[in-house]
Amino acid sequence: MTVKTIHFLAIALLAAAVSSCQKDPSTSALHREYLVYTDRDRTADFAAFETFYLPDSILIIGNNKQTEYWKDADALEIVGTVAFELEAAGFLRISEKQNADLGVQLSYVERETYFVGSNNPYWWWYYPYYWSPGYWGDWMGWFYPYRVYYGYTAGSLLLEMMDLKATRVEGKRLPVVWDSFMSGLLTSNASLNQERTLQAVEQAFAQSPYLYE
Repeated sequence: MTVKTIHFLAIALLAAAVSSCQKDPSTSALHREYLVYTDRDRTADFAAFETFYLPDSILIIGNNKQTEYWKDADALEIVGTVAFELEAAGFLRISEKQNADLGVQLSYVERETYFVGSNNPYWWWYYPYYWSPGYWGDWMGWFYPYRVYYGYTAGSLLLEMMDLKATRVEGKRLPVVWDSFMSGLLTSNASLNQERTLQAVEQAFAQSPYLYE
């Protein structure tokens, strides 16, 4: 599948979300296909963000009851590609999490299927070792300020960007200002899986020009 095809699928999915009479259009028919989907908080001013913090590991969501992080050379290449794209968009990567404007996290769905919807945004509560809100500070949790409904299955990569400088008031949650869902990354060839994953990350940024403005 070409990058143009991936982009077309993403546009078609967004069009369906706008035109459908459903309040929360389902992407379940596509979550096993090679697809790159992105969404954003349309009230966010990305030009106001200058720095970001990105961990050097990827959380693995699977069947293991212990916390697992993907940290090998392939994982570092994926993290490096995300960092490169963010820096190309004008953001500066820093090592002090508490001083960053944006928090960026990557998660890889290894085996199981997970869902997230605007009717139940705290989908990660079903997975006890997901990046906890406390990792990003004294927030009660976080949320998507836009309508979203995803189905994740094996081979999906999740990329989320949180506004760490949002005004903190009692009961307020940390907003996710941009996210990407990349699926259909698994084949029988490990090197091809890595290539598809890197292409998907690049495509996620290519179809998000507002990050570069």
